[in-house]
Amino acid sequence: MPSFTVSSLAELAGGTALGETDRVIDGISALKDRAGYLISPLLRKSMAIHLTAPLAGAVLATAELAVLALGKGVPAAIAHTEPLIGLAWLIDAFHPEAPQAGSVHASAVVEQGARLHPTVRVGANAVIEAGAEVGEGTWIGPGAVICGCAVVGRFVRVGPNAVIGHEGFGFVPSGPIPTRIRHVGNVVIEDFVDIGACACVDRGTLGSTVIRAGAKIDNLVQIGHNAEVGRGVLIAAQSGLAGSTRIGDGAMLGGQVGVADHRHVGKGARVTGQSGVTGDVGDGETVAGTPAMERVRWLRAIARLVRQGRSHD
Repeated sequence: MPSFTVSSLAELAGGTALGETDRVIDGISALKDRAGYLISPLLRKSMAIHLTAPLAGAVLATAELAVLALGKGVPAAIAHTEPLIGLAWLIDAFHPEAPQAGSVHASAVVEQGARLHPTVRVGANAVIEAGAEVGEGTWIGPGAVICGCAVVGRFVRVGPNAVIGHEGFGFVPSGPIPTRIRHVGNVVIEDFVDIGACACVDRGTLGSTVIRAGAKIDNLVQIGHNAEVGRGVLIAAQSGLAGSTRIGDGAMLGGQVGVADHRHVGKGARVTGQSGVTGDVGDGETVAGTPAMERVRWLRAIARLVRQGRSHD
């Protein structure tokens, strides 16, 4: 593992070196697991309890917490306006990824007629059907399935057992046996998208299901047919988008969020965990609860319910 001075790490991470800036750091670890000349993220004030013992290395923190750490005897710190972003750079510095060479595992199935860029890496037991297209530098994890209707862009990561392009839930009640509506559209995954393990992106009924560039989709997320997920969207685990939903650029959905069909979540909106979105959410709004409403309004409603409950005790 490489070693760096605190000042060189600060330059890499885009932060400011404080304290003994020439101190050599040999690695990175969690603050509670520190040992030796390592750097550790100090992301919250509550984590300062781990600074009671002597620390030989350094911390990465906001300017306020960095000063606090120095005051507790930590010899060096990197002050950063966005410590988590700084952490990403430091992890890359100490644990660089090996350059990806194209490869297809011996147990994977790539059907004739699938088109893969030579740099694509396909994991064990993955399946890429005829007609699928997979772009430069993309990684297809073990057990993942890329159906023949899928167009996957450059530098995409598809996690283990994810399914891209299977039919959505197209059934209409019609007596004792529901009528199946076949899906004949496709899926378009743009560049630099991450799709987590066991996530599913359904093909369009007619037209496309689209995941725009840079979107990040967590494990166990369901994206329904003809949905559109905007650029840079973050969707946390166990969330589900029903058919034809639209998520605007830069929106964030917490874990276990559900969005009803044909709803629109605006650009930069925030939907807190376990919310149920049954109506449209405007640009930049933050909503919570089920049915989802403006977050402060929801908190006040919950507070009233709690007070009423106490009054009946």
